[in-house]
Amino acid sequence: MTRHTITLLLLAVTACAPPDQSTQSVRIDKTKLHGVWQIMTIENLETGEVDSIANYRTIWTHYTDSHWTYVWMGAGREGSTPAEFAQLSPDAQHAENQAKMLDDAGEWRFWGSGGEWWLDGDVMGYTNVVSIEPYQVQMGGLEKVAYVNDTAYAYHTVPEGDEAVLEFTHRRLDTMGELAVAPQGDIDPADLRGNWQITSTRNLATGEVDEVWQHRTAWFHVTDTHWTYVWMKKGRPVVTPGELASLTLEDKVAARHAQIWDDAGQSVFWASGGTYSIVDSMFVVGPRVLSIEPFWIGVEGEEPITRLDRDAYVYLSPPRADGTVIETTHRRID
Repeated sequence: MTRHTITLLLLAVTACAPPDQSTQSVRIDKTKLHGVWQIMTIENLETGEVDSIANYRTIWTHYTDSHWTYVWMGAGREGSTPAEFAQLSPDAQHAENQAKMLDDAGEWRFWGSGGEWWLDGDVMGYTNVVSIEPYQVQMGGLEKVAYVNDTAYAYHTVPEGDEAVLEFTHRRLDTMGELAVAPQGDIDPADLRGNWQITSTRNLATGEVDEVWQHRTAWFHVTDTHWTYVWMKKGRPVVTPGELASLTLEDKVAARHAQIWDDAGQSVFWASGGTYSIVDSMFVVGPRVLSIEPFWIGVEGEEPITRLDRDAYVYLSPPRADGTVIETTHRRID
């Protein structure tokens, strides 16, 4: 399954040599897939051609027992700082946003999605719940897991017709949940591991509450060392691949631009990812590795945690320029 084209998924290897795959059907240990992986290579098993995709694209896939998130970005993307961006004309802002996300052919330079998954023997199935492409929501597919161990993972696509089988290989980025953590006051860092949905935010100065879940699906997926964050506004325009293929390049770019920003230039989709630690009951971002906004890559930060247990996660944002602090509440969904 691609979570990119919806018929592949994009998961799999490290530099480790794969084990013997002579057995036609094997039962995969699902727990070994839990965690975060980076795609390293894609091999055409018919021609033997290997694409070392990690050289020009950073691709992460996260799994809990029931949910996945998937974020990638191409190399060479650039963007202004927020202050610099604010000084640009509307046309220049539009052009910069477009260049962050789309190449000259109108194809994506960045991607984010997430959904639910299951395993039957060595066959992985999935559905999309969040996607940069609105038409993919509630769609899914199948992949065949070739192998998974402590450091490497590979899957094979399930092609249609005369399509060649592709093997996607990954290397593990996290520690399989084995990182030792100790409770810090009322907070046990181990409780943060899993997938969360943002339900609401509250302005601590005014008391104003935004019931985020009503207009936005926002997921925060956390392992013991890494996180990904993907959200989409509900009601974005849906453009199918067939409709997109019939458009001129200019209209194709405009259609895809509208899946990320509205007419006022406000985001209607977002994705990012990075590493973290918990220090003195503080979620310490350090640093961001993936972001729809290139400016944020490498930026660190701290977010005080006010509640963390198996059911809820609540943190405070750093104060804004005017001193405003926002409280964000999550509920566990895995």
